[in-house]
Amino acid sequence: MIRAAIFLSALCLASAADTPCKDISSDACRLLVAASPNFCTTASAQVECPSFCGLCTRTCYQCHGVNDPTTCTTSVNCGVGKQCIVSETIGDDFIYHYNLGCVDKSYCTSGTDLPHSPPAVGRRAVYKRNLQFGCCDTDLCNNKMPSELTPTTCPSGTHEFKDGQVHVCYYLLKQERNADDGAKACADTFHGGKLAYIPSRAADEFIKSSLGSEFASDHSGTFIGVFDKEHELSFVDTDGSPQVFFDWRHGQPNDPNVNDPIREPAQDCVRMFPIDREHFTWQDKPCEQLAWTLCSINIHK
Repeated sequence: MIRAAIFLSALCLASAADTPCKDISSDACRLLVAASPNFCTTASAQVECPSFCGLCTRTCYQCHGVNDPTTCTTSVNCGVGKQCIVSETIGDDFIYHYNLGCVDKSYCTSGTDLPHSPPAVGRRAVYKRNLQFGCCDTDLCNNKMPSELTPTTCPSGTHEFKDGQVHVCYYLLKQERNADDGAKACADTFHGGKLAYIPSRAADEFIKSSLGSEFASDHSGTFIGVFDKEHELSFVDTDGSPQVFFDWRHGQPNDPNVNDPIREPAQDCVRMFPIDREHFTWQDKPCEQLAWTLCSINIHK
């Protein structure tokens, strides 16, 4: 009965998929799995929630030993449980080459020690050593340099947060920087790093519980990925999408530029401030000021 109600509700939002590997609704899929933890092993999952349950096949670019991954135009249909990959190697001629294809997800989650020749990537290894690789989990996503691909797993040293389809890795940088330099430091520390994406109360509480003891010693606040640089009091995240969750301290935001446009500096950035060891709230502050930086790798928003 519960499952039927969830499915009927989903039909109000979206019809059952006419396109292969399209879920009826991500919210409905989360509810179905919550109501029946084994749902993804059923035949219905393939029809109703194939993407959510990881049952989709993947189409990837496949080339071997090319000098530029963006020139690869050959593709291959990979099986279930595969991800696309591009790996960088250096040959006997000391020239960089790239192998593109698809591999088991286990290769992408095992760290940096990628075998020279994963089963689906290409022929027998002919290059001296692998330098770096990147995985991605959408169709035809791997015709890029490895450094341009969004990571698919959280690196060691980060705090992993999952909530439905949201998958984010958080880490704290304790050197004081302005917001722009903090954003650069996020990217320099881990590939894909940005000022922290905080989409919900659940993410906010996770950050406080995971990093609260470290925040408690910081009294200048910590920059997060929320801004209103373009339009006063219209806050967006690092990708320019509207910020929907806030945890403002009482009286915030209070940028004086709202009523006095020529007053400087504008309070166009947001910092998280500790009240005590367990409670933290947000304030809008000038981006030019120095503070710690909270970063995130947004594996899936």
